[in-house]
Amino acid sequence: MENLGHISVKISGRTPEGKLNPKEFDISEIKEIISDFETLLFPTKADKENRPKITYEIKEGSVNNVFFLPLANAIMFAALMDVVGKEGNIDLLDRKQAAIIDKWQKKSYSSGRQYEIGSSVSKAPHVKITRDTQYISPQNEWVETSLYLYGKIYEEGGRKDVNLHILTDRYGALTVDATEEQLTTGDNKLFKIYGLWVKGKQNTKSGELKDLKLIEFIPYQPDYDKLSLQRLIKKSSKNWNKIKNKDKWLSDLRGGVNG
Repeated sequence: MENLGHISVKISGRTPEGKLNPKEFDISEIKEIISDFETLLFPTKADKENRPKITYEIKEGSVNNVFFLPLANAIMFAALMDVVGKEGNIDLLDRKQAAIIDKWQKKSYSSGRQYEIGSSVSKAPHVKITRDTQYISPQNEWVETSLYLYGKIYEEGGRKDVNLHILTDRYGALTVDATEEQLTTGDNKLFKIYGLWVKGKQNTKSGELKDLKLIEFIPYQPDYDKLSLQRLIKKSSKNWNKIKNKDKWLSDLRGGVNG
């Protein structure tokens, strides 16, 4: 039989009737804490699909939510939470994990509730969230951008949301919104290598892309004349130095996609 350990999320605080206890913990809150815990332990879709069996018990001691899982998983998670607790921040966590801790921290600020993450590995809690802690998720900054993508177009269409899917070396698989006219004009591009000029949003920290929209297709030309390119660069450098507001000039040239 597989050795089991446990991870606990103890929630304490006050209610109009007194101290928080399991009888005061609504089923919607139970559902939420179970969902939050699953995301905290297994943040990605692949993690969730391959996760081991986890069982749950709610105990006295304020509201002590106890999750039973294989000991190896409990040890690894406890080690991660130890680092979070000692460093006092959540920068090292996956984005979805950080969002859960951030959520509990904000609830602590607004309601005064306290959260303790413990385990069978240690008698002391690994992380304690109170009004005095600052486990705030790092802010994701998204900026408007336009860029060129190169890769194989492996899917096109959509009845309501017309788009195409391109597999790139740098960003992986991406979905790009397009119009029916863009997808049906010209040669069949499905399963071919193409360049796309797109606009959308990019995360300044992670580089992640979202809300991409196709501007135009660019035929893929892996070969180029290096000597001609150098001549063009040399020729254009003189004029480039004359442009005072280069960002505005580029935006106007691109049709204002960055504005």
